[in-house]
Amino acid sequence: MRELHPGSELAGYRIESVEREDEGAAVLLARDPSDERAVTLHVAGEPPGSLSTTRFLERAHRLGSVEHPHLLDVYAARTLEGRAVAVAEAPPGRRLDELLAEGPIGPAPAIRIARQVASAVDALEEVGAEPPPLTSERIWVDGGGNALLDGLDTIPAMQRAPSSSAALAGLIADMTTHVPGPLATVLTRAREGAYLSAGQLADELREVEACALRHRRRVATAVALIATVITVAILLASLL
Repeated sequence: MRELHPGSELAGYRIESVEREDEGAAVLLARDPSDERAVTLHVAGEPPGSLSTTRFLERAHRLGSVEHPHLLDVYAARTLEGRAVAVAEAPPGRRLDELLAEGPIGPAPAIRIARQVASAVDALEEVGAEPPPLTSERIWVDGGGNALLDGLDTIPAMQRAPSSSAALAGLIADMTTHVPGPLATVLTRAREGAYLSAGQLADELREVEACALRHRRRVATAVALIATVITVAILLASLL
C-alpha cells in the first residue's frame, strides 16, 4: 500500500489523505474524477480472487443496497488496477476518536451517538451483513451531533471479534464519565447479553433519552414556577 499516498492516483481517483489502515488494507479519502465529489476508497490488501477479497466485495455490494441515515453510503465495489476497491461516501464532520481525544462528552450526546450507531447496526443485520468492529475510529459525528457508521470492513471475518450490544455498551462507557442510573441499567443488561439485537438496544436507549428529556422539562417547569413565585412576592412586597 506504500504507493497509495496523498497526491497519487488510483484509476483516476486522486488520493488526498490516508484515513487508516486495517490489516494491510487501506482506507483513503479521495476525489472522484467523474464529478469531483469527495469519496472514501476502501482498498483490500489481498489481490482479487482471494477468499477474503471476494467476501469483501460481496459485503460491499450488499451494503450498497442499504440506505440508512446513520450509515455511510457505498456507491460501488469493483476491481481497479488490479485491486479490489469499494467506493463510499466521504464522511462529514469529525471522527469520534478525535473528538474523544479532547475529553469525554456528556451522557446525552453519548446516548444519542450510541443509539444512532445501534440503529445503523440493526439495518446491517437485517440484510445479513455482519457489522464492523464498533470502535470510535469508525464513527463520524457531523456538526449537528449526528453519528454515521463506516460499515465497510476489509478484515476477514475469522480475524474479527463479533459486534454486539456489549460492544455498544463499551462505546458509551468510553464516551462519557457520567452514567446516570437508567443508562447504567441498560449498559449492565447489554453487557450481560440481554438484548437480542442492536435494534432492541436502540429502543432502550431511545427510552432513556425520552426519560431524560421529560426530567429536564420537569426541572425547567419547576424552576420557572419558582421564579414566577419569587417575582410575584417581590412585586407584592414593593406595594406594601
